[in-house]
Amino acid sequence: MSTLASGGEMTPAALASRVLSLSCFHRISQEDYRALLRHLLKLDHINRTENGGLIVGLAGERIVNSYKFYAVFRENVEYTVRSGSEQLGTIVKPPPVGDKIAIAGRVWVVEEVDHQRKDVYCTLVKGNIPAYFGDVAGDIHTRILERMRLVLAEDTQYPYLMRHAACRLADARDVFGKSRMSERPLVPLGGRMWALFPWLGSYAFLALERFLKRRCAGRLGLKGLNASRPYYMQFTMQADEAAFYDIVCEEAAAELDPLELVYPNEVPVFEKYDEYVPPELVRKGFALGVLDTDGMRRRVLSWERYRKTAE
Repeated sequence: MSTLASGGEMTPAALASRVLSLSCFHRISQEDYRALLRHLLKLDHINRTENGGLIVGLAGERIVNSYKFYAVFRENVEYTVRSGSEQLGTIVKPPPVGDKIAIAGRVWVVEEVDHQRKDVYCTLVKGNIPAYFGDVAGDIHTRILERMRLVLAEDTQYPYLMRHAACRLADARDVFGKSRMSERPLVPLGGRMWALFPWLGSYAFLALERFLKRRCAGRLGLKGLNASRPYYMQFTMQADEAAFYDIVCEEAAAELDPLELVYPNEVPVFEKYDEYVPPELVRKGFALGVLDTDGMRRRVLSWERYRKTAE
């Protein structure tokens, strides 16, 4: 739309040559480009002239004439959280359907997210359940998590730490050693409850969370997975430790389409301009451009060495 606004009327082919040649669009296929044009035409964001050219539509003009459209960073948009006719409060960047949020002193499960009206519909969850309190500021790289693990595994003393911080680090190292987290990522919590510490960054962790739910849950008998992203996740499962490593390694070694990790009917609005993109391309962009599926699979396949030791 910004190209049409600055350059005036263009044929679809001319617009494609201008847009698809940009580095940020190097992975966009002609088929995806046509789907985007059809969607923008449907929304009146662009219009087709009598000569077959494309121009900015009436709805599109209101968008491109706003300074917010060209801003590098996406502004925080508040969503109203509702349960039936009751308004519970507001939240920024709501979690996907099925996740839980803590608001109004209670925990709620997200049933539907309406990005057009900026509404989140949820129902009350009973019991004491970990919940979503909002996104962590910034994205955490896998190397940061790996360094955190190394800090816990080593006995190096850092002279710049204050006394209280040094004591907290000593306590964390003690728990790390006693729980045998240095030897394996899966830690028993008693009964059929487990905690998994994959030491993965934000997007690889998110891919692993979805991988376990979408590809492994049935075979593992996995239920009640709750994640504290990107640090650890808790769940119950019918499988034992050895079976866990067998199953997740087998599934990670098999062919995996990243789109399988997107929930049915989910439209994960993640990037600033996703609201102008057709849902099928939003899903594809999230699966291929946000989720670090390759990093997740490498980490899971590295757990192969635990298969025999867990038996």
